[in-house]
Amino acid sequence: MRRVPQRISPGARARRNLLIDGIVALAIALVVLQLAAGLGVVGFFAAPLFLLGLLWIGTEAAVRRLRRRGEGRSAARRPAAG
Repeated sequence: MRRVPQRISPGARARRNLLIDGIVALAIALVVLQLAAGLGVVGFFAAPLFLLGLLWIGTEAAVRRLRRRGEGRSAARRPAAG
């Protein structure tokens, strides 16, 4: 096994650190790109489903509101039982 030299010039140390930083940055960039691509696929399918769900809930709420409004008017028109 080869050991790292004990005495390293400041320039060599800076180049080594730059290389290590570049490799770490490349690894982080690859992970981020993979996550972003995965989120894009999920978002591609999730966004239309989310909008469809909102449309469904909004339609149900509107129908419920119209039915309640209609019940109030029909009760006012009915003749009193007697």
